[in-house]
Parts: sequence; structure tokens; C-alpha cells
Amino acid sequence: MSYLEVVEEGEDLEPLPPAPARRTGSAMLREIAPRCDTRYFDEAALSPLARADGAADSTFLAAELSAARTAEERIRMIRGVLHIVGFRGLGYAALKLNAQAQAERAYLLRDYLASDLLPKALEGGYFLRDPQMRRALDSSRLHVWDIRSILDASRNDALDPQVRRHFDELRAHGLASGLAFGLPISQTPMRAIIVFAGAPEHCEWITDSVIAQAIGLGLSLHQRCSAYIQAMCRREATNGLSELQQRILSAVVAGLSDKAIAARFDTTVHNVDYHLRQLREKLGARNRSQLAYLAGRLQAA
Repeated sequence: MSYLEVVEEGEDLEPLPPAPARRTGSAMLREIAPRCDTRYFDEAALSPLARADGAADSTFLAAELSAARTAEERIRMIRGVLHIVGFRGLGYAALKLNAQAQAERAYLLRDYLASDLLPKALEGGYFLRDPQMRRALDSSRLHVWDIRSILDASRNDALDPQVRRHFDELRAHGLASGLAFGLPISQTPMRAIIVFAGAPEHCEWITDSVIAQAIGLGLSLHQRCSAYIQAMCRREATNGLSELQQRILSAVVAGLSDKAIAARFDTTVHNVDYHLRQLREKLGARNRSQLAYLAGRLQAA
């Protein structure tokens, strides 16, 4: 099974925009994608949030990982699974895209990276100019890939020079084939992409069994990482709150009613209701109880 067979069979995507024409001087500088703000996290940050959100036991592997006593034990377990399946590296990145569909912010799990190539590609602004990664991020459909097929398919097209250099570096680091898929992160403007990579320059070794194990591991990791990303987005949302909204949020945590909040802050119940709706939207809360719960966790952090 080749990369092209996987991405083309039944695919229902808008065609990718053509690669930009070659430019020089100031014109080239204007076309460079903005630098991605990459923020790193690791296994040690995941467990408390995952357990609190109740997302740690949705799969058997996730339950096994949540039962691990330390972050180091979880790292050994995941690296062991990767080695048994045949992968040399695993990348998990949560991306926030701007209006031009370029990555402006990324949260990157660093424990399972086999090299610094994924951070370099994100920070350099050319990660999503790799067609396979763009399709995996946008479509939520699993994509099997190998460098040989991609380069063969691009011979008649002008492959972005940075992307071509990226492929050369992947090959040099023994990361020449694998699979990738994207997943939404609920209650946030972000989307995750999970990338597995191995050494062979063909994808025949990626059997149904390998795919199944990769999906299971990727979903288990996503369940735990997404809780962290959600918490970070909520924390960022609270940084932009007005002083009145912060006070209302504290009053909600304390259990005050809308009428009591309005009296305390010398405003109207209608105004309190307006700000509560704004707060639920910013924090991704479905109702008042969840808003109080999320706000309480943020204040305790």
C-alpha cells in the first residue's frame, strides 16, 4: 500500500493551494510564514489534569498509562510500545491556526520526539507546507506516508525547497515513513496532529496491525494531552477578562446567585447574565456548574 493509495482513495478534500512561485529579495521575505509560537509540555504535566477531567480511562491503553506511578514509568511504557510496533519517534502537536491557515501557536509534547525536526519545522513556519501533514491536520483521516512516494509524486511539481530539505533531514535521521492523523480538541480553537515515524523508506511495513496499534496509542495520548491543552486555553482566556468579569467569576465559585452578584457589584442582573454568558463561552463551559468548577480549578492552580 502506497502513500498515494491511502490519501487518494475516497478522499473528499478541497485541493491544496499551489506552491507559491519562487521569489527573491524582499518579495521572498514577505511570503515567509509568521514564526510559530511553540510551547513545550511533557508527561509530568499531564496526569493530574487527565485524572481530574475523567478522560484517562477511555481506552485500555489509556487506563494502563493512568495507572503508572510516575511520569518516567509512562514514558518507558509508551517508548516500549513504539519500539515493539516499529516506530522510532512520535510527535504530538496542538496547533492554533490564523486566518491564513498558518500555525501561529503550537503546544508540543517533547517526551517522544526522535529529533528536533518537528520543532524546527513548526518554528520555521513550513511544517504545514508539507502536503501530507496539511491533509492529516485538516481531514481527521489517517494518512500513511513515505518519503520515496512523496518525492516520486512531486517530480513534476515545484516542491517547496524548505519542505524538500525537511524530507532530506527526515531521511538522514531515519524517519522516512509512518502515519499521521488529526483530531479536534473540544472547547478550544486548537486541533491536534499526531505523527508516527519509522526508518523504512517505503510504507509496506505499515500493516493493518501497525495502524491499529498506532491509532490506539495516538487516541490514548490525545485523551491525556487534550485535557492539558484545554486547561491552558482556559487559563489564557482568563488573562483577557475585565476586572468585573474576574470578580463575577470569583462570586460564581463562591456560590452566589445572579441577584446576589448584582447587588455586590452594584450592577443589574441582566448585566451579570451577559457577563456569565461571555465567561461560559471563553472558558468552554456548558452551564453554570461547569463554569464554577473550571474557574475553581483555575484559581487553585
